[in-house]
Amino acid sequence: MKTLTEYIRDLHSDETKVQIQAAIALGEWDNDRAVTPLIKALSAKNDDFRRETARALKEIGNKRAIKPLLDVIYNDPSPEVRAEAAYALGYFALSSKQVDVLIDSLNDEHYLVRQNIVFALGKIKRRKSVLPLLKLLVSEENYNVRELIAWSLGELKDKRAIQPLIIALSDTHIAVRKNAAFALGRLADSSATTALKNNLLRDGEAKENAWALSKILKKRSVVKLLKQSFKKKKKEKVYEDCVEICRVLFEIERKSAEKLIKEMLNEIDFAHYHDEIKAII
Repeated sequence: MKTLTEYIRDLHSDETKVQIQAAIALGEWDNDRAVTPLIKALSAKNDDFRRETARALKEIGNKRAIKPLLDVIYNDPSPEVRAEAAYALGYFALSSKQVDVLIDSLNDEHYLVRQNIVFALGKIKRRKSVLPLLKLLVSEENYNVRELIAWSLGELKDKRAIQPLIIALSDTHIAVRKNAAFALGRLADSSATTALKNNLLRDGEAKENAWALSKILKKRSVVKLLKQSFKKKKKEKVYEDCVEICRVLFEIERKSAEKLIKEMLNEIDFAHYHDEIKAII
């Protein structure tokens, strides 16, 4: 195995493969001695090497990497490298002005970069991110970005996001709707109840909506609702949703869930899901 000094030296190798391996190793090594050499490597010619360098700086977590990573978002020609830098910054404690730089970069031309900036803003949890994220939620065409916006708004837990997230429950893409439901559960506001109940009955969306409703409704009400929803989904033969409803119900009222679990285990229609059902208990 090479020493730290040897890996740092390898960052200057003429072989790209050796440089990349060195960057990966230095990230795993997690030693501050590698920070300055890695920062210098952010200006290397090879895109893959620069991307691994940004990832290594994230693993080390030294705050000296913040400004260079922000510079990458502004200046690097590769969207993949910019996206990696944005993702990395979500794991640093950024100042208010540094968060402003991230927010300004939400207009990046590539969806991967916008997506990872949104992720970073959700991780950083600064309230000043809320309005820019809400604005982007309305205008963004890429569903991957909208999905991350919904998730981030759930992390930020700001009441200004409630109505936009309720609207997002009607998004054309299921991933956005599911993340909006999750976010509304985090916010736990009763105004979302009707929309969440409606989406609970959408095929494939039981898990997030059931969980969100469990955070909003009183125990008695949510238990009754989930048992009714289970019955409806079973009749419609949407067995996966039945399993997910039981999973949520088990965390609320174990006795009710166990009855439904026993019912599913005794029916051949649920045979494909028996392992998942057993795992609930």
